[in-house]
Amino acid sequence: MLGDRDWQGNLLAELCALIAPVFAQARSRFAAFAHVAALLAVAGDRKPCWQLGEQAGDATPRRMQALLAGYAWDWRAVLERLQRFILAHLAGPEAILVLDETAELKKGIMTAGAGRQHAGITGQIGNCQTVVFLAHVTARAHTLFDFRLHLPKQWSGDTGRRSRAQVPEDEAFATKTGQGTDMVTCAITGGVQFAWLAGGEVHGRSSKLRAVCEEARKGHVLAVPVNFKAVTAAGRKDAAVLARLIPARCWETRTCGRGCKGHRDHQWAMVAISSPRHWLLIRRKISDPADLAFFYCYAPGPVSLSILVKVAGKRWPVGECFQQGKGQAGLDQHQLRLWHSFHRHTVLSMCALALLAVATARPPGT
Repeated sequence: MLGDRDWQGNLLAELCALIAPVFAQARSRFAAFAHVAALLAVAGDRKPCWQLGEQAGDATPRRMQALLAGYAWDWRAVLERLQRFILAHLAGPEAILVLDETAELKKGIMTAGAGRQHAGITGQIGNCQTVVFLAHVTARAHTLFDFRLHLPKQWSGDTGRRSRAQVPEDEAFATKTGQGTDMVTCAITGGVQFAWLAGGEVHGRSSKLRAVCEEARKGHVLAVPVNFKAVTAAGRKDAAVLARLIPARCWETRTCGRGCKGHRDHQWAMVAISSPRHWLLIRRKISDPADLAFFYCYAPGPVSLSILVKVAGKRWPVGECFQQGKGQAGLDQHQLRLWHSFHRHTVLSMCALALLAVATARPPGT
């Protein structure tokens, strides 16, 4: 599809037709269309409003700024219609949903959601803004599907800061695992087709998230910490203890997909626990056997090691979504500090990213 000279125009027109009813005024509607098109057209990873406006033929950045902060429109409605667009092109029963988060370092504390919290980009506590994303991953393509801006606990009682950032009064503190569970629940109740959920340790710790998947008979492969306790026939055992009990002959070398440096090969072992539908999946680095990672898994039916390894490897495409989103779709180029302007920019950036994903998707059946 990418080879077709009209790919962007055709897909953009289809997406714009979907989201158009959200915008009651023509000026906001056309500004949104121009914003998405400009995100795709402007080269480089810096995409400020003045540059987007210039690309759209405006003499000043005011129209783009008004789109994000002034015009009346519901970003949630745009997100719902974007999800419809993604599913129309990429839906399938084999789809995998992946939870992950990304952080943007901030210098000040007035930007909505900014505060001292763990920043995955540095692996340390720092002043940043964290967003939890749900990605839609298939063999054909992958893109971001839903999101929640994490509001740190220190914002809960700071009415002055909440007022300046225009945080809605009903927006309360929620953990990242709670936000992830909410997005997965919305996907299930909304009838989104998917077979598996994957995610990191932040989400693997949540028994509520696991229960939501299992009640809906959706498989999950969620990373868990080294001290995660699995119930075995011999009682509750730490994941690290179980890893030491695995005979050498039981480790199998498998690839969990291609990375930027080629196939990502590791040694893997699957440990049966007391539940016939649950397993502990353990990954071992070939060059350093002491380097272990653990995943708590559930499948509604029979499952092989190869399938669990494949699902565990689907967290990598989300990192690619973040990289492409920030480099080509302006995902981290939020122009204003306000709550609603952040969400508006993010959903429009996700529109641009979805267009790229659909345009470069493999043909069905390949």
